[in-house]
Amino acid sequence: TSIYFTVTTITTVGYGDFSASTSPEKVFCIFLMLAGVIAFSMASAAFTNYIAQEETRSKMFAAKSAI
Repeated sequence: TSIYFTVTTITTVGYGDFSASTSPEKVFCIFLMLAGVIAFSMASAAFTNYIAQEETRSKMFAAKSAI
């Protein structure tokens, strides 16, 4: 149950079938959600950076090949 709750919270799906009920659980969930958003943002930035670098390399290769 805890793994299911963690995955649905981090992926921001949050079906609502399980929820935090005590104050420590709620605080933990807040930090878990923030960590999920930060991790997703960093992964998205890394993927975008990779795509941009590959596009630049492709353009440089095409320019060198045209000569």
